[in-house]
Amino acid sequence: MDIKNKTTHLTQDELIVDHVKDQLEEEMQGSAMDINVACRDGSIQLSGMVDVLAEKKFAEEVTRGVDGVRRVENGLTVCMDGQINDRHMEKEIRDNLFTSESKNSVGRVGVKVNDGVASLVGHTRTLKDAHLAMAIASKVRGVKDVVNNINITTVGEYDDVTINNTIHQRIGNNDIACDVNNGIVHLIGFANNRSEVEFAREVAMDVEGVRKVRNRVKIRKDS
Repeated sequence: MDIKNKTTHLTQDELIVDHVKDQLEEEMQGSAMDINVACRDGSIQLSGMVDVLAEKKFAEEVTRGVDGVRRVENGLTVCMDGQINDRHMEKEIRDNLFTSESKNSVGRVGVKVNDGVASLVGHTRTLKDAHLAMAIASKVRGVKDVVNNINITTVGEYDDVTINNTIHQRIGNNDIACDVNNGIVHLIGFANNRSEVEFAREVAMDVEGVRKVRNRVKIRKDS
Protein backbone atom coordinates (compact mmCIF):
# COMPACT_ATOMS: atom_id res chain seq x y z
CA MET A 1 0.00 0.00 0.00
CA ASP A 2 1.33 3.47 -0.91
CA ILE A 3 0.52 5.57 2.14
CA LYS A 4 1.45 8.76 0.30
CA ASN A 5 -1.74 8.50 -1.72
CA LYS A 6 -3.97 7.99 1.30
CA THR A 7 -6.29 10.98 1.79
CA THR A 8 -6.33 11.96 5.44
CA HIS A 9 -5.77 14.85 7.78
CA LEU A 10 -2.97 12.98 9.55
CA THR A 11 0.69 13.94 9.16
CA GLN A 12 3.07 11.73 7.18
CA ASP A 13 4.61 10.32 10.37
CA GLU A 14 1.17 9.54 11.78
CA LEU A 15 0.24 7.77 8.55
CA ILE A 16 3.39 5.67 8.77
CA VAL A 17 2.60 4.74 12.39
CA ASP A 18 -0.91 3.67 11.40
CA HIS A 19 0.39 1.53 8.56
CA VAL A 20 3.11 -0.07 10.73
CA LYS A 21 0.52 -0.93 13.38
CA ASP A 22 -1.80 -2.40 10.75
CA GLN A 23 1.00 -4.55 9.33
CA LEU A 24 2.14 -5.72 12.76
CA GLU A 25 -1.41 -6.71 13.71
CA GLU A 26 -1.90 -8.50 10.39
CA GLU A 27 1.40 -10.39 10.51
CA MET A 28 1.70 -11.01 14.27
CA GLN A 29 -1.92 -10.90 15.41
CA GLY A 30 -2.14 -11.13 19.22
CA SER A 31 1.64 -10.88 19.60
CA ALA A 32 1.46 -7.25 18.44
CA MET A 33 -0.83 -6.15 21.27
CA ASP A 34 2.00 -4.96 23.53
CA ILE A 35 4.08 -3.32 20.79
CA ASN A 36 4.20 0.48 20.77
CA VAL A 37 5.12 2.42 17.62
CA ALA A 38 6.41 5.99 17.36
CA CYS A 39 7.71 7.81 14.30
CA ARG A 40 9.69 10.98 13.64
CA ASP A 41 10.72 11.98 10.13
CA GLY A 42 10.30 8.40 8.95
CA SER A 43 12.39 6.92 11.78
CA ILE A 44 10.47 4.30 13.75
CA GLN A 45 10.91 3.52 17.43
CA LEU A 46 9.50 0.18 18.57
CA SER A 47 8.94 -0.34 22.30
CA GLY A 48 6.99 -2.65 24.55
CA MET A 49 7.08 -6.38 25.20
CA VAL A 50 7.14 -9.58 23.16
CA ASP A 51 7.24 -13.19 24.33
CA VAL A 52 10.33 -14.40 22.46
CA LEU A 53 13.33 -12.98 20.58
CA ALA A 54 11.98 -14.28 17.26
CA GLU A 55 8.97 -11.97 17.62
CA LYS A 56 11.24 -9.00 18.33
CA LYS A 57 13.20 -9.66 15.14
CA PHE A 58 10.08 -10.30 13.08
CA ALA A 59 8.45 -7.07 14.26
CA GLU A 60 11.50 -5.16 13.04
CA GLU A 61 11.44 -7.00 9.71
CA VAL A 62 7.75 -6.20 9.18
CA THR A 63 8.31 -2.55 10.10
CA ARG A 64 11.21 -2.14 7.67
CA GLY A 65 8.95 -3.30 4.87
CA VAL A 66 6.44 -0.46 5.33
CA ASP A 67 6.49 2.32 2.76
CA GLY A 68 8.04 5.51 4.13
CA VAL A 69 10.08 3.89 6.92
CA ARG A 70 13.67 5.16 6.76
CA ARG A 71 15.15 3.42 9.79
CA VAL A 72 14.03 1.31 12.75
CA GLU A 73 15.16 1.49 16.37
CA ASN A 74 14.11 -1.77 17.97
CA GLY A 75 13.59 -1.21 21.70
CA LEU A 76 11.31 -4.19 22.24
CA THR A 77 11.95 -6.19 25.40
CA VAL A 78 11.69 -9.97 25.58
CA CYS A 79 9.38 -10.95 28.42
CA MET A 80 11.19 -12.88 31.15
CA ASP A 81 9.58 -15.67 33.12
CA GLY A 82 11.10 -15.90 36.58
CA GLN A 83 10.76 -19.68 36.53
CA ILE A 84 13.00 -20.00 33.47
CA ASN A 85 16.76 -19.92 34.02
CA ASP A 86 19.80 -20.33 31.75
CA ARG A 87 19.92 -24.10 32.29
CA HIS A 88 16.28 -24.47 31.26
CA MET A 89 16.89 -22.41 28.12
CA GLU A 90 19.97 -24.45 27.18
CA LYS A 91 18.06 -27.68 27.49
CA GLU A 92 15.12 -26.44 25.44
CA ILE A 93 17.39 -25.11 22.68
CA ARG A 94 19.31 -28.40 22.53
CA ASP A 95 16.06 -30.37 22.46
CA ASN A 96 14.66 -28.17 19.71
CA LEU A 97 17.83 -28.47 17.63
CA PHE A 98 17.75 -32.24 17.99
CA THR A 99 14.05 -32.61 17.19
CA SER A 100 14.07 -30.08 14.35
CA GLU A 101 12.98 -31.32 10.92
CA SER A 102 16.42 -30.15 9.77
CA LYS A 103 18.33 -31.83 12.59
CA ASN A 104 20.79 -33.32 10.11
CA SER A 105 21.83 -29.75 9.25
CA VAL A 106 21.99 -28.33 12.77
CA GLY A 107 22.74 -31.49 14.77
CA ARG A 108 26.37 -30.49 15.28
CA VAL A 109 25.51 -27.17 16.88
CA GLY A 110 25.79 -26.73 20.64
CA VAL A 111 24.71 -23.91 22.91
CA LYS A 112 25.70 -22.12 26.09
CA VAL A 113 23.32 -19.64 27.73
CA ASN A 114 24.55 -16.90 30.05
CA ASP A 115 22.09 -14.39 31.51
CA GLY A 116 19.62 -15.12 28.72
CA VAL A 117 22.16 -14.73 25.89
CA ALA A 118 22.49 -17.94 23.86
CA SER A 119 25.90 -18.52 22.26
CA LEU A 120 25.80 -21.10 19.47
CA VAL A 121 28.94 -23.11 18.71
CA GLY A 122 29.80 -26.00 16.43
CA HIS A 123 29.65 -26.23 12.66
CA THR A 124 27.29 -26.45 9.69
CA ARG A 125 27.85 -26.78 5.95
CA THR A 126 25.96 -23.66 4.89
CA LEU A 127 25.17 -20.20 6.18
CA LYS A 128 21.48 -21.04 5.87
CA ASP A 129 21.86 -23.92 8.34
CA ALA A 130 23.64 -21.62 10.80
CA HIS A 131 20.79 -19.11 10.54
CA LEU A 132 18.29 -21.93 11.00
CA ALA A 133 19.97 -22.81 14.31
CA MET A 134 19.79 -19.15 15.33
CA ALA A 135 16.10 -19.02 14.45
CA ILE A 136 15.41 -22.12 16.54
CA ALA A 137 17.22 -20.62 19.54
CA SER A 138 15.43 -17.28 19.17
CA LYS A 139 12.04 -18.96 19.57
CA VAL A 140 12.82 -20.24 23.05
CA ARG A 141 11.14 -18.29 25.84
CA GLY A 142 13.55 -16.23 27.94
CA VAL A 143 16.30 -15.90 25.31
CA LYS A 144 17.23 -12.22 25.02
CA ASP A 145 19.81 -12.51 22.26
CA VAL A 146 21.57 -15.11 20.11
CA VAL A 147 25.29 -14.96 19.34
CA ASN A 148 26.47 -16.86 16.26
CA ASN A 149 29.85 -18.57 16.78
CA ILE A 150 29.06 -21.36 14.30
CA ASN A 151 31.77 -22.36 11.85
CA ILE A 152 30.75 -22.82 8.18
CA THR A 153 32.85 -25.83 7.19
CA THR A 154 32.56 -25.32 3.42
CA VAL A 155 34.05 -21.81 3.45
CA GLY A 156 37.22 -21.95 1.34
CA GLU A 157 36.24 -25.16 -0.45
CA TYR A 158 34.80 -23.28 -3.45
CA ASP A 159 36.21 -20.32 -5.36
CA ASP A 160 34.25 -17.11 -5.83
CA VAL A 161 33.50 -17.78 -9.51
CA THR A 162 31.92 -21.16 -8.70
CA ILE A 163 29.82 -19.62 -5.91
CA ASN A 164 28.73 -16.77 -8.20
CA ASN A 165 27.69 -19.13 -11.01
CA THR A 166 25.79 -21.41 -8.62
CA ILE A 167 23.82 -18.54 -7.09
CA HIS A 168 23.00 -17.03 -10.48
CA GLN A 169 21.76 -20.36 -11.80
CA ARG A 170 19.60 -21.08 -8.75
CA ILE A 171 18.04 -17.61 -8.57
CA GLY A 172 17.15 -17.71 -12.26
CA ASN A 173 16.45 -13.97 -12.43
CA ASN A 174 18.59 -11.94 -14.84
CA ASP A 175 17.60 -8.73 -13.05
CA ILE A 176 19.41 -9.91 -9.90
CA ALA A 177 23.18 -10.23 -10.03
CA CYS A 178 25.76 -11.06 -7.39
CA ASP A 179 29.33 -10.15 -6.70
CA VAL A 180 31.36 -12.59 -4.59
CA ASN A 181 34.56 -11.66 -2.78
CA ASN A 182 36.22 -14.23 -0.52
CA GLY A 183 32.90 -15.99 0.10
CA ILE A 184 31.03 -12.77 0.90
CA VAL A 185 28.06 -12.34 -1.46
CA HIS A 186 26.69 -8.96 -2.52
CA LEU A 187 23.28 -9.25 -4.17
CA ILE A 188 22.31 -6.33 -6.41
CA GLY A 189 19.58 -5.51 -8.90
CA PHE A 190 15.80 -5.32 -8.83
CA ALA A 191 12.87 -7.53 -7.86
CA ASN A 192 9.10 -7.21 -8.20
CA ASN A 193 8.30 -7.70 -4.51
CA ARG A 194 9.76 -8.45 -1.10
CA SER A 195 9.23 -12.20 -1.54
CA GLU A 196 11.61 -12.18 -4.51
CA VAL A 197 14.16 -10.19 -2.50
CA GLU A 198 14.02 -12.71 0.36
CA PHE A 199 14.11 -15.64 -2.08
CA ALA A 200 17.39 -14.38 -3.54
CA ARG A 201 18.86 -14.07 -0.06
CA GLU A 202 17.72 -17.57 0.95
CA VAL A 203 19.18 -19.06 -2.24
CA ALA A 204 22.55 -17.39 -1.67
CA MET A 205 22.69 -18.48 1.97
CA ASP A 206 22.08 -22.10 0.96
CA VAL A 207 25.10 -22.26 -1.36
CA GLU A 208 28.13 -24.03 0.08
CA GLY A 209 31.17 -21.82 0.51
CA VAL A 210 29.17 -18.65 1.33
CA ARG A 211 30.24 -16.99 4.58
CA LYS A 212 28.00 -13.90 4.48
CA VAL A 213 25.22 -12.40 2.34
CA ARG A 214 24.62 -8.68 1.89
CA ASN A 215 21.32 -8.15 0.13
CA ARG A 216 21.12 -4.87 -1.81
CA VAL A 217 18.31 -5.94 -4.15
CA LYS A 218 15.66 -3.21 -4.47
CA ILE A 219 11.95 -3.48 -5.22
CA ARG A 220 10.87 -1.79 -8.42
CA LYS A 221 8.92 1.39 -7.74
CA ASP A 222 6.25 0.50 -10.30
CA SER A 223 5.69 -3.03 -8.87
